[in-house]
Amino acid sequence: MSTVFADIGAALDGRMNTLSGGAAIAWQNTVFKPTKTALYLKPTNLPVSASQTGLGASGIDQHTGIYQVDVYAIAGKGRNAAEVKADAVADHFKRGTDLTYNGITVRLGDTSRNTGIIVDDRFVISVSINYTAHVAPR
Repeated sequence: MSTVFADIGAALDGRMNTLSGGAAIAWQNTVFKPTKTALYLKPTNLPVSASQTGLGASGIDQHTGIYQVDVYAIAGKGRNAAEVKADAVADHFKRGTDLTYNGITVRLGDTSRNTGIIVDDRFVISVSINYTAHVAPR
């Protein structure tokens, strides 16, 4: 049984786990109660459909997607804390970095971010990290 989707996600989450700076991380499908006075991060893997990049039935598949990290800062306190953490996330997921998990290598691509929005009592900046993985076909 192939575990490509899980392996790609584990490689990206593993990298997220090594980000220094002490911000709490709200992982998907886990219980998380944010502290009212603290910044936190929320990563989400957004895969795109795989495409065949090699010829024939045994041609390599290319999996691409976006690993989005939302930076939740306290609203009404200015942009600085959120922007500094967004920069730290983008620096940590540097373009060209290879992440490997269970034999699957994920190559990080360009990063981008939005200008920030207010969501309830938080100011949120989303950092988008593009990635690609080439794997054997299913």
